[in-house]
Amino acid sequence: MDALLTDSAYQSILVLWLAVLVDALWRWPLSSHPLTLMRYLVKQMGARVLPGKEYPPKQHYISGSLAAVVLLGPLIVCLGMLVYMAEYPVFFEAVIMMTVLDFGYQRKQFGKVLTVVGKNKKVLTREILSTIVARDCARLSDVGVAKAAIESLWLKFLYLYCGVIFYFVLAGPVAALTYRLLLLTSWQWHYRHPAMKHFAKPIRTLMQWLVLPSALCGALVTLTVSHPVKGLQAVKHCPVGDKTSRLLALFGAVNNIQLGGPAIYHNKTFRYPRVGSAELVKYSDMIRAKRTILSAMWVVVSISSLLLLSRTL
Repeated sequence: MDALLTDSAYQSILVLWLAVLVDALWRWPLSSHPLTLMRYLVKQMGARVLPGKEYPPKQHYISGSLAAVVLLGPLIVCLGMLVYMAEYPVFFEAVIMMTVLDFGYQRKQFGKVLTVVGKNKKVLTREILSTIVARDCARLSDVGVAKAAIESLWLKFLYLYCGVIFYFVLAGPVAALTYRLLLLTSWQWHYRHPAMKHFAKPIRTLMQWLVLPSALCGALVTLTVSHPVKGLQAVKHCPVGDKTSRLLALFGAVNNIQLGGPAIYHNKTFRYPRVGSAELVKYSDMIRAKRTILSAMWVVVSISSLLLLSRTL
């Protein structure tokens, strides 16, 4: 047992499964979650250093880059040193992973939407949805609410859940922490906010590259647990070539639902293409979409465990 616990690969598997089980079985109260404090700090930093509209885009780029480095850099370095110098680093690694792998909140809010959608509680449904999406929800129909909830759960599975696990397997808990904080910052400084258009561009550009490998891995796993032919055909025939549209096309096709379409951000309508299937989302589709993601989650964890285990061979 001592030899097992001292082997770094076995420790990593232990840390991964502990974080996954905590995320699956326990809900860390949002009010006391460390990432809640980080969201507040990131939001306040953005508001404090955001240049005015009279400044050129280059000044916004510089301010956004420096703000992210100044806020996140010291925290990441200090935690990295703590893990490196600790006598039992596995404890701190576990705490870090349990903190950054917080996909359970997204599933919980999706479940709340699933419970109240279609019950003529439109105001409550939109209020719940607004906690997990950046778009304006006030004018969404029941179909629009269901579609937005599915899109949010799917993309956050790829970017948050798969992303954190991918960088943990690749380079350890500090890499996973760094990725998660950068992802949090890009979501708080949302590029669709008019004032953040240029300020958020450096962090958004960086994240567009960082999410690619994990999103690709998560998409491939999802294909294996659903309908690979339909999914690949939808990606191939997607009317636009951007990453998000292709990912939505894949998930829409394997669940036989239509995703995408117009979305409102800060009272401005952005017309995204409708992708996937031609069928509008129904209540049963929300349940099936959630099951597809849950199946993919466990496959992702299993493959990640095997990759960690292979380091001992």
